[in-house]
Amino acid sequence: MIRVLLLGCLLLIGLAGAWYGSRASEPPADFRYVNPSDLHTLDPARMSWTPDLRVALNVWEGLTSYDPQTTAPVEGTALWPPTCSPDRRVYTFALRPDARWSNGDPVTAADFIRGWRRAVEPGTAADYAFLITDYVAGAKEYGRWRLEGVGVLTALSRLSDGWRITPEQAQALVRHPIWRDVQAAGGPASLPPPAADDKPAWDAFLDRLTRGAVDWRGFHDAAFEAHVAEMDERFASVGLRAVDERTLEVRLARPCPYFLDLTAFPTLMPIHASIELLRECYRGAPLTAEGLVAYDPQWTKPDYRRNGYGGLVSNGAYGVADWRFKRRLRLAANPYYHDRETVACQTVDMLVYPDVSTSLLAYETGEVDFLPAMEVPFDHEIARLAESGERPDFHLCVTLATYFFNFNCASEEVEGRPNPLRDARVRRALSLATDREALVKRVLQRGDRPAHSLVPPDAIPGYQPPAGLRPDPEAARRLLVEAGYAPGSEVPPLEILYTPSDERVCQALARMWEEELGIRVELRCKETKTFAEDRAAQRYLIARANWYADYNDPTTFLDCLLTGNGNNDSGYANPAYDALLAEAAEAADAAVRAELLQQAEALIVEQDCPILPILHYATPIAIKPNVHGLYPNARLVFPFRYVRVER
Repeated sequence: MIRVLLLGCLLLIGLAGAWYGSRASEPPADFRYVNPSDLHTLDPARMSWTPDLRVALNVWEGLTSYDPQTTAPVEGTALWPPTCSPDRRVYTFALRPDARWSNGDPVTAADFIRGWRRAVEPGTAADYAFLITDYVAGAKEYGRWRLEGVGVLTALSRLSDGWRITPEQAQALVRHPIWRDVQAAGGPASLPPPAADDKPAWDAFLDRLTRGAVDWRGFHDAAFEAHVAEMDERFASVGLRAVDERTLEVRLARPCPYFLDLTAFPTLMPIHASIELLRECYRGAPLTAEGLVAYDPQWTKPDYRRNGYGGLVSNGAYGVADWRFKRRLRLAANPYYHDRETVACQTVDMLVYPDVSTSLLAYETGEVDFLPAMEVPFDHEIARLAESGERPDFHLCVTLATYFFNFNCASEEVEGRPNPLRDARVRRALSLATDREALVKRVLQRGDRPAHSLVPPDAIPGYQPPAGLRPDPEAARRLLVEAGYAPGSEVPPLEILYTPSDERVCQALARMWEEELGIRVELRCKETKTFAEDRAAQRYLIARANWYADYNDPTTFLDCLLTGNGNNDSGYANPAYDALLAEAAEAADAAVRAELLQQAEALIVEQDCPILPILHYATPIAIKPNVHGLYPNARLVFPFRYVRVER
């Protein structure tokens, strides 16, 4: 089947040849793999996409790193194991004496503090800042104080430029100590602000602020200088301390049994001091006028030169040698890496192809050695060849990831429609009327596993998820009657929000629910960006979702449904669920902790059902037989320092 498809794509073969022909004069890399798109960013503090993280794990090295086969944490830039206090809250890491940056400088404890601080500072903080703010003592409080300061400085900066500010910015401003100075100066701004809930009065108050003859720039600069003067003192309360150049002490807010897994994640990488040459400054301080931490975005380029900057400096097994936008990223072995003698492949190419079919062709013709993703229209045939053994170079990685649907638990109405999904009995009925086996084995046929839980079973040592719900249409119909939808009393129409790749699953779900429960289901397909906006704003009744584990612990999944969590798109809120996770976070005994987490998961997959688990992914990858040291694994972590290619 694959051969027939490839022979039918001669035009794409020609395209691939032209793609490589443009670099014919350059020797090919020792190891070559395909990325489905160019990198979004190489800034460790800001990345969240899997292809970016894959490169980061080879360019930088954290305090710990990942075992290439098990992905368990092992020695990285710090010696193994670190020391840990009896209460499991203080870790002390001794950095390797031979740890060096790619320019030969020693890696220091201050470099790690710089990297971690960037990851929580407004301006550079992004999706994974919580890996520090949620765990390191004092980091959340520091981040909150900084955000409040940024809000006030932004408001004062806008007022000084004659712009109107929002009521929220104005309320933050009047709570700040600088407001006393504004009022003391007299003029329209000196009048007291209105009550917090008086919107018309706030509109008039904002007009007074913009029309009044107030030296807003002077007040801004005074508040800015006061904020800058307090920053380092505030940060000193965060649980990060350089005992000396080679010793880093980390104080946690609470015990974290998977902390050494987190310290291998890209967000917690060190950053070389040379980045400070490209930091934006205002009035001589290393912040923008709004109080943000900002750097020239070109700092991750290997050949960027400005203000004496010598290009990207990293501390991993590889450095970035060349980056050609939407074509190629070349990695070259770091000559100062502490374990450089074991790095077999001196060069690695991440190649970008215009479509997945072209990348498969390049693999089949020997142009590339590794495909970390094979998302092609005939993925069911890829899965068959992998499972049958006909293609031993094709592998199905049973991935630590789950595909599910969110039910909107919060909104009484969605775009004028009543929302029956606020009732957990309706949500549970939909789950009981879903045949996951049929969806996975007859509709998709990709080798995925049916999911009855959010956390994949048999994947995380020491934890087994609850059994979940199996198909039971009779029980589902009884639940609808209990919810007030007796036979003849129609459940309001349901709508599923999804992206084009979900078409087959959504159509099958609609048929199941209509046949078993008599519920009319409408399908609304949107392109990815609009879909993401609608889901985040809860403009949906049912919406597709997925989650890939960030670390090897059940909480990487379960925390997503905590009340107020940024990833909780369902709007689910149950104090009992929150309390179980909070109790588990403090549990000293591993078995007790696992039991509490299992009870919490049972709430969301057997009782409250804010989500509908569908499948646990089996991700197809391809590894050439002559490639050694590259291991299929559940987290799709691939350290290239272990790879050896026989040519």
